Amino acid sequence: MPLRDELPPRTGPWATRFDSEEALVRADDALRAAALRDHDLTPILSFEAVYGPDMLVRAAQATAIGINPEEPYTPDGEINYVRGDFFTRALVYGVYRPADGVGPSGPEGDEQLWSTTLYPYPGGAVDPTTVPLAELGLDASGVDRRFVHFCAAALGVEAVDDLGELQANFAGAWPDYRETIRAGLLHVVQNRPIPVEQWSALTYVSFPDQQELTQYLAQVYAYLYDGFPAMPVAPN
Repeated sequence: MPLRDELPPRTGPWATRFDSEEALVRADDALRAAALRDHDLTPILSFEAVYGPDMLVRAAQATAIGINPEEPYTPDGEINYVRGDFFTRALVYGVYRPADGVGPSGPEGDEQLWSTTLYPYPGGAVDPTTVPLAELGLDASGVDRRFVHFCAAALGVEAVDDLGELQANFAGAWPDYRETIRAGLLHVVQNRPIPVEQWSALTYVSFPDQQELTQYLAQVYAYLYDGFPAMPVAPN
């Protein structure tokens, strides 16, 4: 197994990586199983669920260094980084899409799920796997945990620019998944239950105000459900 220092870093707002091919494959296997079981294109699991209960084993699987979303800058104006050692509250995110030619009932096996990206994070201010739906204002008809996963993973800082990979095959998702995401997007656009501060804590993407967040989510809805041609662009 290669040492962390021997692995090429990923660049971007977060430096997130699995520390070995074995760790990545193990995460992919667990996430695919969760995706198929729960009809969820954006499954999120704890490191404990993926790598087991041994804290030292979990800590050796991945690395994350990123800009602190709660305090991006130090008092001196320097970028304030947060480091994840994955001893506690560590999560692994998956973003999948249906393969070409998947039938109307959605993916039925591993080969019918294409991976867009996988990435590890230290647990943030809002844990998408445990936060009560009511705390996000998402205790609405037709909305379940999978919509929180969709926001945190597909619309989160690591994968939001890959949304274009999902549109072409989104019609091949499980019907109940499509309806859950539809209901969730309509709810947040019509009722604006999630303030921008809470959205940033969930996704690490910051919008300047509620109006811009609402407009963006309306474009996501139009892009996935109404054939809107241009991929919505989140703030940099």
